[in-house]
Amino acid sequence: MAKAKGPKVLIVDDNVSNLDVLTRRIQRLGMEPHTANDGQLAMIRLEEEPFDLVLLDIMMPNMNGMQVLAKIKEDPELRGIPVIIISAVEDTKSIARCIELGAEDFLAKPFNPQILQARISASLEKKQLRDKAEEFLETQSRLQRISHELNARLNIGNVAEIVLTWAMQHSTAHVGMVGRLMGKGRGMKVLAISGESPVLARFRNQKVRIDHPEFERAVASGLPQESDKKVGFLLPESKRRLVFPIKRASIISTLLILEDESDSRYDQKSISFLSSLADLAGPAMANAILYDQVQRANQSKTEFISEVSHELKNPMTSIKNYARMLMKSEDLSEQQINFTQVIERSVDRMSRMVSDLSDVSRIETGYLRLEIEEVNVKSIIQAVVTEMESQINDKKQILQINIGQDDLIVLADQNRLVQVLVNLISNANKYSPEESTITICVAQNEEGMAEFHVKDEGIGIRPEDRDRIFQKYFRASDNGARGQVGTGLGLNISRQLVNLHNGKIWFESHYGEGSTFSFTLPISVAVETEVSANA
Repeated sequence: MAKAKGPKVLIVDDNVSNLDVLTRRIQRLGMEPHTANDGQLAMIRLEEEPFDLVLLDIMMPNMNGMQVLAKIKEDPELRGIPVIIISAVEDTKSIARCIELGAEDFLAKPFNPQILQARISASLEKKQLRDKAEEFLETQSRLQRISHELNARLNIGNVAEIVLTWAMQHSTAHVGMVGRLMGKGRGMKVLAISGESPVLARFRNQKVRIDHPEFERAVASGLPQESDKKVGFLLPESKRRLVFPIKRASIISTLLILEDESDSRYDQKSISFLSSLADLAGPAMANAILYDQVQRANQSKTEFISEVSHELKNPMTSIKNYARMLMKSEDLSEQQINFTQVIERSVDRMSRMVSDLSDVSRIETGYLRLEIEEVNVKSIIQAVVTEMESQINDKKQILQINIGQDDLIVLADQNRLVQVLVNLISNANKYSPEESTITICVAQNEEGMAEFHVKDEGIGIRPEDRDRIFQKYFRASDNGARGQVGTGLGLNISRQLVNLHNGKIWFESHYGEGSTFSFTLPISVAVETEVSANA
């Protein structure tokens, strides 16, 4: 007996005549009947293969219909199968119990064929609707997960790998590739490739031509294209190829290429999923490409700044040396001496700017290395005060110093610690009025870190500027701040240097009253041990 095509129906009844009648009736309806003559065999059949509907008798030996129904509805894999009870038992209590257990419907024996057909059709239609709803929710959940994965990445290679992994999992493709279009006539740069063939190794990180017709159609139309040519692009033995354009708005940035060794065409379910995947990938890929371009531009800028900074140092050194030589001459007039001093100060200012640019470049490229050693805080503060003395005296400012303990030792790069302190004190000097006070405090905090504070009585920081104060090249909106000469890099560099020391930096400010910039540095373990021993 040939099996009819259509929904698979399991008929469970211990009566051979009933099984025969229901089997013939199911066949006439164009469905595929299967039988089980007791409850235990029915459960085995249900666990072994999928069914669309169960017709179940109640009165059976070993395991009755009620028990079978309960087991079906308790099993997460089986509970979605509709069950129609067909039984000679007609008491209201039994019918109610079947409905409570999850039966889709109930028919009394002997059943009416037309009613049976109507009940079966209604149950299958409900199952189909439930299956579609569950499939839709599952697909949406999967797409939401994919979207989260894609949007959490900015590296173009990672985005391509995610797209290709999901595409391979939800298709019959044996090999796949994601490539970035390089421009009209320039081919495609391979970003990701998947497949077990060693032949695929030749594609990795390479530029390839895309002169196949379906590639050109996909780029021209923005729609998926399928080819059944026998010669594959990725593998010669491929018999079918699917090309999906990945785009944002109308701009196509990349192509998803899948190849299969089978002659079978892709079903609409796979096409629909892959189309949704490509739609999600479009914005993520565009963002990754933009990020890649920004990173490349930033790298080029950093390299340019580094090279220019290096090239400027030699001529500035020469200018400064010649200016000093002129200053030693006894033949210069007072006006000429003033001009020479202006030259020297200007070169010093240019030197600081170039040094700041060089530091930023080295930090961004990771070339800046710290020489960490034990540094006595008091001696460093004294060195900084000596360096800043002339600048402080020019504005008749008072510099107060308060160090909690004379033997406080920190782990730091001495030169970089001096640089941070000079930056902060120089800012306090520039943005504070004449005859004001600048206070430097250092003490050990509760977390066992050395805490530095540089407090001024200057113009303070406007609330709208506070979130950007540590940004590169930032200049405050206050007119008094804008009048000061500088690159806008000092605070940014200071923050980077403190971070490299595993410290933190912050500030407190009241506009019109002054600011306090603070940072922490780790204290030498040897010093902490000594303090604990003496406590």
